Amino acid sequence: MLPFLLVLGCAHRSLCPPKYAVHYTDEKRDFILCLPAGVKESDATAGQVVFTGFAVPAGTNLEQKTLIIAPGKYDMLQGAKAAGGITANGIYLKRALLDDGSAGHSTLHVIYTWTNEKKSVHFDFTYRSVNVGNFDPANRPKEYDRAAQIKWSEDIMSTFTYRNAPASARSASR
Repeated sequence: MLPFLLVLGCAHRSLCPPKYAVHYTDEKRDFILCLPAGVKESDATAGQVVFTGFAVPAGTNLEQKTLIIAPGKYDMLQGAKAAGGITANGIYLKRALLDDGSAGHSTLHVIYTWTNEKKSVHFDFTYRSVNVGNFDPANRPKEYDRAAQIKWSEDIMSTFTYRNAPASARSASR
């Protein structure tokens, strides 16, 4: 049995809002997440699933958006700052933010963590942008709207559904 299932236009589509054409089911961890059209799964390691192909706002310095789904310990949480969380279909997901930079680029990580029976799954939305200072003023792109992108990740995570949630897993305790 495959550990996950990525389906376009599936019979379970009613679980996803119309704006999300991809219904991702992780059979091993027993959850569903709805994603926008155009995403594709990329190679991953250590049990991770990586999605690429998310649309980026035109004319901005945002170059790429990805989603990494990582079970267990997740090193990117080291140095991340707690940033509240959301409740999706009765399940509380903690949120943390991390800015990671290198030679002319910056990557914002918006990481949601779900803990179920002492096991964690992390949903890391990454936003890779170029430093606008690298461009001549006449060719400089606009800074992308960071708050809007965080809200976009929250909107996707609001579709998170734990398929077989017992009453104890549905508590929104923080």
